[in-house]
Amino acid sequence: MIYGTIPAAGLGARLQPLGFSKELAIVGDHAVIEYLLERMVQAGIKKIFITIDPDKLDIPRYLSTKSPYKDNLVFVVNTKHSLTDDMFAPVRFLKDNDVLYFGLPDTIWYPKDGFDQLKKQKGDVVLGLFQSDHPENFGSVSTDEKNIIIKIEDKAPNPHSNWIWGIGKVTVKSAKTMLQLLPLSDVPNERLLSSALNLFKAKHPCLGIKIENSTYFDIGRKEDYKKATEFVEKHETLS
Repeated sequence: MIYGTIPAAGLGARLQPLGFSKELAIVGDHAVIEYLLERMVQAGIKKIFITIDPDKLDIPRYLSTKSPYKDNLVFVVNTKHSLTDDMFAPVRFLKDNDVLYFGLPDTIWYPKDGFDQLKKQKGDVVLGLFQSDHPENFGSVSTDEKNIIIKIEDKAPNPHSNWIWGIGKVTVKSAKTMLQLLPLSDVPNERLLSSALNLFKAKHPCLGIKIENSTYFDIGRKEDYKKATEFVEKHETLS
C-alpha cells in the first residue's frame, strides 16, 4: 500500500507571529499545506498521515472540517520532534513493504506531477529534486550519472549542487532502519533527515530524480511567503 506522510509539528518560528500554525498560512485562496495534499491526492495517495504537536490542534480542527481533503487524513500526535521522527512517525502503524510518500507542509512546488514522477522510479528510497537559486537554505543533493545520491548537504554555506530535495518516497522498512541509525537524542539537529539519509545510503543506494523545469517555494521566511503568494495568484487557483 502507498501512503502520504507530512511532518507538521514544527514551531515555524521564522514566520511567526501569525497567531496560528504556519501550515495554515493562506497562499492564494488556501492554506499552504493544502497544495501538498492536492499533489498527493492527484498522485493516487488516498491516505495521508499528518504528524502534529499537541499544541497545534488548529491544524486538525481546520483540515478535518474545512479542507476538501478531510476524508484522506489521519492525524498523529508526536511529542519527540525532529524532521525525521515526525516524517516517519506513521511507520509504527504500517507494514515493512508499504511505501510512504513525503513532502513538507510549508512548501509549494511545480510541476504538480512530482509524486507521479517518483512512482515511476524503482528503489527503496527516491528523492525528488528541485533546482534552486539558494541551495544553501535547503538540503542540497549531489548525484552521479545514474541518479544515485552521492552526498546530501544540509544548509551548507557552499553546497556542491544547486539541486535540493523537496519530496520523496521510502519503504517503511527503510524508514525504520534510518530511525535506528540516528543517535538517540532529544536534540532535533542530531536527528536530521539528511543525516539519516547519508547514513543509510552508505549501504543502500538511494536515488535522486531531478524534476525538470521545476519551481520550489518554502514560505518559512516572510520574503519567500510573499514570492510564493505572488506566483500562485498569478498562475493558478487550487481546484
